[in-house]
Amino acid sequence: MGNKLYIFDCLSKKLRMADASFMTIGRGEENVFRCMMRAQAGGSFAMRGGVCRFFPHSTISSYSLNGQLLQHEGEVQPGTLNLLVLAGGCFVVWSGDDNMLPDFSAFDPEEWYAYDKATGRWSQSMRLPDLVKIPADAVDKTLVLFKGMTSCAFELRDMLDVARFVMEERGEIPKSAPPVSAPAQMVWMESESDKEICCPNCWQRFPLSHALAVSAHPRLTGDNILGKDAPQRFSPVNVDRQGVPVDAMGVSVREYACPWCHHKLPPFFERTRQLIFSLVGEFSAGKTYYLATMLHELEYALPREFGIAFRDADSMGNAPLNAIRTRLFSATGVRESYLEPTQPGGALYHEVWMKERYVSAPRPFVYSLSQEKKNYTMVVYDTAGASFDPQDSTHELATGHLESASAILFLFDPTMDIAFRKVIKGMVGAKKLAAPYTQERQAAMLSEMEMRLRSALHLPPEKKLSVPLAVMIGKSDTWQELLGSEPLLPSVRSGQFQPKFVDANSKRLRELLFSISPNICMNAEAISTNVRYFAVSPFGGNPENMTDENGHTLQVPAGGVVRPNRVIDPVLWALHCKDASLLRKK
Repeated sequence: MGNKLYIFDCLSKKLRMADASFMTIGRGEENVFRCMMRAQAGGSFAMRGGVCRFFPHSTISSYSLNGQLLQHEGEVQPGTLNLLVLAGGCFVVWSGDDNMLPDFSAFDPEEWYAYDKATGRWSQSMRLPDLVKIPADAVDKTLVLFKGMTSCAFELRDMLDVARFVMEERGEIPKSAPPVSAPAQMVWMESESDKEICCPNCWQRFPLSHALAVSAHPRLTGDNILGKDAPQRFSPVNVDRQGVPVDAMGVSVREYACPWCHHKLPPFFERTRQLIFSLVGEFSAGKTYYLATMLHELEYALPREFGIAFRDADSMGNAPLNAIRTRLFSATGVRESYLEPTQPGGALYHEVWMKERYVSAPRPFVYSLSQEKKNYTMVVYDTAGASFDPQDSTHELATGHLESASAILFLFDPTMDIAFRKVIKGMVGAKKLAAPYTQERQAAMLSEMEMRLRSALHLPPEKKLSVPLAVMIGKSDTWQELLGSEPLLPSVRSGQFQPKFVDANSKRLRELLFSISPNICMNAEAISTNVRYFAVSPFGGNPENMTDENGHTLQVPAGGVVRPNRVIDPVLWALHCKDASLLRKK
C-alpha cells in the first residue's frame, strides 16, 4: 500500500495531498493545509506503526472521526473514505494507494441531502446551513451527505456546529464568542489550586488542579477505565464566563473525577476538610449494624448537642447504605432486621482501578458536617474482615484507606473471643450467644493491620502512629454486668464533649478487656499512641437468635427493634481529636 494522504475540505472544496503522509491542518498560515475551521491549529496527520493517525492540537477538546467522538488520537482507516469533523470544519480523508483513489472531482458540497434512518426517507436538496432547520428530535437519527458521496455519510449531530460556523462566516448569524482558554487550576476558582486531596475511592493523593472534569453532554460517553457507558473524563481546557469547565459539546460541567481511578468525587469535596473514618472488624462482628445505627444517631445528636448540621453529601454513592438503614429502622420483625455481614463484592463494595488492576474495594459513604464557617467531609468505610486475610493478597489493596485514615474504629466482638465467652457464659445477656462461624482471629486482624500500615507508611518497629484508634467492645448488653453497678460516665454534658469522662471510661474498659483478652489491648496499642476503649451496643438490648436457610444460628435485634446505646461515643472522640472546637454548643 502506498503512503499517500488526501484531504478534501468540504467547505472550501480544496483538495490537498501529502507524499510523506504528514500534514498539519488549521486556519493559521503556518499549516501545511490551510483550511476553513475555527481553530488556528486543528491538528496533524502522521504515520505511526504503518497506520495513518490524526493527532488533535492541544486546544481541541474533541472531534468526530467516522461518527465517533474522540478526544485523543484517532486512526484513519486505509483504503476507505474517512469523515472528520473538527472545530467547525469538515473533511473527507483518504489514506492509501493511488490506484484505489476515489473521484474527488465528483464531490459537490453545495448540494446536501438528509436521510432519516428511522423511516428510510431522503430529503430534497438543501444548503449546508439549512441543516440547522431539521427538527431537534430527528438529530440523532439523521445522516447527511453531499452530492457525489455514495459510500458514507456524516452524522447530523456532528454537522450542526459546522453549519453554524458557515452561517457565521457568511454573516447570517453573529459570531459566537470564542471559548475561554484557561489552565486546569482555573476550574477551582474558589479554592486553592495546589491543595492536595485524597480520592475517597482509590485513596491516591493528587493536587486539586489535576482533577478531571466529567462531561455533561449525553453524547460524550466512553472511558478507558470505567467503560463505554460512563461519561468521558477530560482535563479542563476551556471554561465558561463563570470559570466553570465546558465539555466538548460546550456544556458546563458540574462533576469532577479522580485522575487515577476516574471515579467521581463527591460534590464540593474540594472545598471542605476531609475526615476519613475506617471501620474494621471480624466477619459477623456487627460492623454493618454499628455503621447504620451510628450514622442514624449522629443525624440527631450532632444538631441537638452541638449545632452541627450532619447531612448526606452523596445521595447516589450512599444509596446502598441508605437502603440498609431504611430496612433496619423500619423493620417489623426479626427477619427484616437481619443484615448480611460485609463481604468483598457485596453491596457495600465496588470495583476500583488501583495499581493497574481492578480491585473490589469498600464504597466511600460521604457525609458533610457544617457548623458556622467550618465545613468537613466525613468519609466512612465498612471493611470486610476477609480483606485482612494474610493468606489472600488480592484483598490487600482494599484496605488502603487505613493509610489516610483520620481515625480507625475497630469493632471487637467479645462473643467471638474464646476467653471472653468463657467469662460471660451464663450471664443474662449472653444466654443466647450464637456459635462463632470463624476461628478466633481478632487479635490476628490487628496484627495484620499493623504490618500493612508499617509497610505502606515505611514505619520502623520502634515508631507508632498517632492516629486515633477506637477499640469498641461491641454487644455490651451481653457483658455489661462485668463492669459492676457503677454506670459509665456520659460523653456529652450540657452541649459539651467530655474528654475526661471518655478517658475515665476507657481506663475502666481497658482494665476489663486486658484481664480477659490482653492480646487485643497489646495489639491495638502497638499500632497507635492514641488508643481509647468504648462500650457500644447497636442493638441496645439482648439479642435474639434466628435460624437462616442454611441452618446457621444468627443474632438479630430482639423483636427486630434496635435501640442503639453509646454508638456515637467513638466518633465524637475522633472528631474531638481532630477539632476540639467543633464539639461545643454555639
